[in-house]
Amino acid sequence: MTDTSPATETTGFTTLRVADLRPDTTDSVTVTFDTGEHADRFRFRHGQHVTLRRDFDGVDVRRSYSICTASPDGALTIAIKRVPGGVFSTWATTDLRIGDSIEVMAPSGNFTHDLDPSSARRYNLVAAGSGITHIMSTAATILAHEPGARIALYYLNRNQQSMMLIEQLHDLRDRNLGRIAITFAFSREHSGGDLLAGRPDRQRFDDLIAADLLWADADHAFVCGPLEMINAAHEALVAAGMPDAHVHREVFTAPQQGHVNTAPQEVDESSLVVATGRAKLHGRITEFDLFDGDTVLDAVQRVRPDVPYSCRSGVCSTCQGIMKKGTVEMDVNHGLDADELARGYVLTCQSRPTSDHIDVDFDA
Repeated sequence: MTDTSPATETTGFTTLRVADLRPDTTDSVTVTFDTGEHADRFRFRHGQHVTLRRDFDGVDVRRSYSICTASPDGALTIAIKRVPGGVFSTWATTDLRIGDSIEVMAPSGNFTHDLDPSSARRYNLVAAGSGITHIMSTAATILAHEPGARIALYYLNRNQQSMMLIEQLHDLRDRNLGRIAITFAFSREHSGGDLLAGRPDRQRFDDLIAADLLWADADHAFVCGPLEMINAAHEALVAAGMPDAHVHREVFTAPQQGHVNTAPQEVDESSLVVATGRAKLHGRITEFDLFDGDTVLDAVQRVRPDVPYSCRSGVCSTCQGIMKKGTVEMDVNHGLDADELARGYVLTCQSRPTSDHIDVDFDA
């Protein structure tokens, strides 16, 4: 069944009811949605996320949160951690209740891979803080659908009290004895060994591999966390012998965020058009103008409010599309890997035209 509700056609969002909400840590909750008649639209792959939207005093605020259950048929459950000063996360962790409704975009994201039930592959999973939400879905899905798979999981937190999804992780380990080994490490708490204390750098990951807590000959690695940790883990795993293309990366914070605005700039008769464009979105093609200062997302959103986006800072990849014609330059890219770039994908929230005309496909 294809969801063609008016809300979806005009905004890209579907209104879902909160079916369950549970405290996780002192500053995080897990939220499960009732997808009901929209179950097909919200079927997901491991490692994907959904974008939520809510109006706060007239401001359209969107945030992306990782799905933390096994795909493809697990409940649509996300984990939300309160961010100091975060409008959306503060509301969700303090005021949201079972039975409330939220506008939710269909699952998206490429931090995933094809499963092979006949294989006996080995996986390295590396997560820091709330990065475990992505990794939890990946681990649960692999263990459920690849009976011969084994996993080495390294999970970094500030301290034991800050660990998200810890009950779910222990349950996953107990149900898959001998198939998943979890190494807990803490940046602000000493647990008795230098290897598992402090912030990990390249040398620390080299040492983890030497100690066989991460595997040099793993078939795939999934790494989710701050950019500096991801880079260190990636470099160490590739140096140890893993193919670069098999080390999958997902950034949730970066030291430099890209161009951020909450809505397109206002334009009038004095605004300068610097390029024209065509966008394919939800099966429809729409023409648009790009004004001086616009990103591609800005220009498309002005004529198509249903264009997908969330962070607007080059991290989440919700706004990605393939550039079919013309050229752009991205201010920042933390959301696309080399393979996606080679296939023509761009982050439209960070892309500015360098040709007179562009064609972008959001449906690709």
